[in-house]
Amino acid sequence: VKQRAADADVKLVFTALDEQGRRTRAFEAAERSSAWLGDPARGSRGRPDIVAITDDSGKVLARNADRNRMYGTRLDASLPAVSATLRDGEPRHQIWKKADEGKILDVAAAPIRSDEGNIVGLLVVGYDLSNGLARREGATLGGRDVAFLADGKVYSSSFSESVAKQLRGYLFGEATDVTTAALNGSPSAAWKTTLGGSDYVGVLAPLPMSADSKVAYAVLANRSNAVSVVAESADILILLTVVFALVVLAYGFMVGNSIIKPIEEIEEGVLAVINGNTDLRLDTSNADYGGLAYRINQLLNVFTGVSESDAEDDQGRVSMVRQDTWKDSAFSDAAAAGGGAVSAPSGGGAGGVAGEAVDDPSLAAKLSAEPEEAYFKRVFAEYVAAKKAAGESVANIPEDRFIQRLKGNEQALVKKHGCKAVRFQVQKSGGQVSLQPVLIR
Repeated sequence: VKQRAADADVKLVFTALDEQGRRTRAFEAAERSSAWLGDPARGSRGRPDIVAITDDSGKVLARNADRNRMYGTRLDASLPAVSATLRDGEPRHQIWKKADEGKILDVAAAPIRSDEGNIVGLLVVGYDLSNGLARREGATLGGRDVAFLADGKVYSSSFSESVAKQLRGYLFGEATDVTTAALNGSPSAAWKTTLGGSDYVGVLAPLPMSADSKVAYAVLANRSNAVSVVAESADILILLTVVFALVVLAYGFMVGNSIIKPIEEIEEGVLAVINGNTDLRLDTSNADYGGLAYRINQLLNVFTGVSESDAEDDQGRVSMVRQDTWKDSAFSDAAAAGGGAVSAPSGGGAGGVAGEAVDDPSLAAKLSAEPEEAYFKRVFAEYVAAKKAAGESVANIPEDRFIQRLKGNEQALVKKHGCKAVRFQVQKSGGQVSLQPVLIR
C-alpha cells in the first residue's frame, strides 16, 4: 500500500483544480489500485474489498466499486491508524470492524505526498477476514484449521458451516471464559474439543492490531487425523522393513553367488591340474576374477612348458594355450636376436637362417618391388613346398605364426644392419630348408 500510495497515478488525484475533479480522479485511481493490488504477483489475497482515497483531513474523496459510497466519511474518527498516519506520515496496519457493512477488515493506510513532500491525503486498503483467508492461513500453518472470532460469533473459518457452528457452541459456551480472555488480549493454553466427530486440540489468541475492535483467532489441529496418520505410518514402516529385508537377502544371495561360485570354479580347476590334467586351463565369466584366472593360466603354462597363443580374448589378454605348438629353428629367437648366420642343426630337417645376410642391390630391388602381402604368401608357400620335398611333415605349420615369426626376424636384422628392410629367400641345401635374409637399403 505504501508503494502504491507513492505512485504518480495516485498522486495525480490532488492536481485536479476542484473537488469534483478530485473525486473523479480519486474514483478512477481507486479502481486501478484495486486491480494493481489484485495482481497475483503481489500475493494470493486477490482484489481488496475496499480501496479508498482521503484528503489531508481523513475525509473520503472516493472508493472503488461505488464512487458515492463513503464520500465525505471521516476515517480518522473510526480508525486510529488513519489519524496517526496523517499526523506523522508513517504507514499503519489495523483491524477495522466496519459496522455498516458487517465486515471485519484487515486495513492498511499509507500517506500520499505531493511533489514537495507534504501529506495531501491517504490511500486506505482493506481486506475482509473471509473464510478463504482462514483456509489460506491454515494451509500456511501446515494444514491446521483457523477461525476468526468477534462479537460472540465465529466470523469466518476454514471449517464447513456445520462444524463452524459446533465450534461457536463450544467457544461461546463451555469455553466462554477462555474466549473472553483471548478477545481481551490474553492467549489461552491448549484446549480439547470434539467437532464433526473428530477430536481437536486448539489455542486462542487476540488478533494483532485489534485492541480496539476485540477480534481473536483460533488455531486447531485434528488429533483423530494425526492418530490415523501415525497408524498408517507404522504400517508403512513395517511393510518397508519387510521389503528392504527381502531386498537385502536377495542382494546378499546374488553377491554371494557372484563371489563364491567363481572362486570355487577356480579352486576346482587348479586341483584338477595338480591331479594330472595338465591340459586344463581356467575360464570364468566373472570379469572381476578374469585377471586372476589369466595369471594362474600363465603360471600353469610356465610349469608345464607350454607356449601361449598370440590371440587375445575380449579383454585383450593372451592366456589361452595353443594346443598344436609349432617350433622351427628357422625362427629361433636367439637367431633373430643375433641377426646373423645360424647353421642348420645336424641331423633333422628343421632348417635355419642360412649364412650371412645377402647385400645385393639388384636382388633387393626385385624383392622390395613385390607387395608385402603377396611376398609373405609366396615365401610361406615356397617354405612349405620345400619342407614337403625334403620329406618333412607340414601338417602343423600355421601360416599366421610363420608370418609373425618372419616379421620378428626382419625387425631384428634391420636393427642390426641399419638398413631400410629385410626380406627372405627360401634356400635348400643338402636336404635342409633355410631362410636367407636379403638386406634392402
